[in-house]
Amino acid sequence: MILIWGTKGRTSAAGEGEFYCPDCSTRHNYTLQEVKRWFTFFFIPIFPMGKLGEYVECNTCKATYNERVLQMDPDRARAEFEAAFSVAAKRVMFKMALADGDIDEAEITQITQAFSNIAKREISEGDIAAELETARADTSSIADYLRAVAPGLNDTGKELVMRSAIAVAKADGHVDDSEVAELHALVPALDLPRPYANGIFAEEGLRPI
Repeated sequence: MILIWGTKGRTSAAGEGEFYCPDCSTRHNYTLQEVKRWFTFFFIPIFPMGKLGEYVECNTCKATYNERVLQMDPDRARAEFEAAFSVAAKRVMFKMALADGDIDEAEITQITQAFSNIAKREISEGDIAAELETARADTSSIADYLRAVAPGLNDTGKELVMRSAIAVAKADGHVDDSEVAELHALVPALDLPRPYANGIFAEEGLRPI
């Protein structure tokens, strides 16, 4: 009599929940699938021999992922990005405006409008007062400030901060050579690639580096 034995992987559900599915780009239910190696006799599973691994399967699109996908939280990531960008953009805009002396109501109006256009939200009066006081007390240069905060910004955030600085420089209708030089100094401070930064300057009608 010929005995046929071997091993075979079998998958079974080990858990479920809701997650952000990268393929669907939204939240859906998932099943945590567990894969075990089974001893088989005449191709019939007899007993498990150990776990081979686990993976997450989207119940909607059936795409499968490593378990680390369950740690993804795009809402939190978006909130963290908006907070980091918002703080950096406001600080840079006020420090740019203060670079040539004090700041008047007309400049504050220009800053709030520019920030609204770039960030797609308004700055409250309390926020303006607090940021103005902080910018006055912060004696570091704009470049030094950005070197400190740039590691917490993604590429989009860095570009938006640069565009915020450009918006303030252009607020009076003219960007002089000293302002262009100051904007150029922000490129290495933000760790922006020169070709990328020059693309921004070209769009804004400014001299490239």
